Amino acid sequence: MATVNLLRKKGRPELGNGDVKRDLLNAAMQLLSSEGREGATMRAICAAAGVTPPTLYHYYGDLEGLHKAAIDETYLGVAEAYHGGTEEKGPLKGIRDGWATFLEFAHSEPNMCRIVIQQIMAGKPPSMVMETLQGLAEDLNEFHAQGVLKYNPKDTAQLLWMSALGALTYAVSKDSVALEGSEEPSLQKALLEITLDALFEH
Repeated sequence: MATVNLLRKKGRPELGNGDVKRDLLNAAMQLLSSEGREGATMRAICAAAGVTPPTLYHYYGDLEGLHKAAIDETYLGVAEAYHGGTEEKGPLKGIRDGWATFLEFAHSEPNMCRIVIQQIMAGKPPSMVMETLQGLAEDLNEFHAQGVLKYNPKDTAQLLWMSALGALTYAVSKDSVALEGSEEPSLQKALLEITLDALFEH
């Protein structure tokens, strides 16, 4: 789970462009990615965005609200990769694109990736997760009707999600658990193919 830069470094506005709400969001995303939650404090975010704490409260309610908005924005890249691939060549293309984007995220933004995983483990996943899984299940209905799914669409979507989370967690913890000499990108690709083989009839 075409890869999309999850933090949109090329496409998103730079700080100081006059969009204060977006400046706060960008500052939070940058600091969460580089410093983690501990470094993405209200003081640091407001300083980076060039505003005062009341402005943050005005737009996001509190620091937790801004952190959640930053995490939600980050996850949008995965959702966009899935939907873009699906519109181009169907659900399997979307699954592969979303998987690839997830893993690119893990390697390029490990701190932010860990925060997303923590949110999911705490039962507070990014707001787009449920919508993406529901959309995936609906897209898989066509395969179900053709008799090529081994499980119903909803369960298939959940199993894909579980496998993707496992791959993501492994990727961000690889320094402590990876076997010497292992080819991680090849292993991650193999895991996706094993997962698809387990879920789809041939």
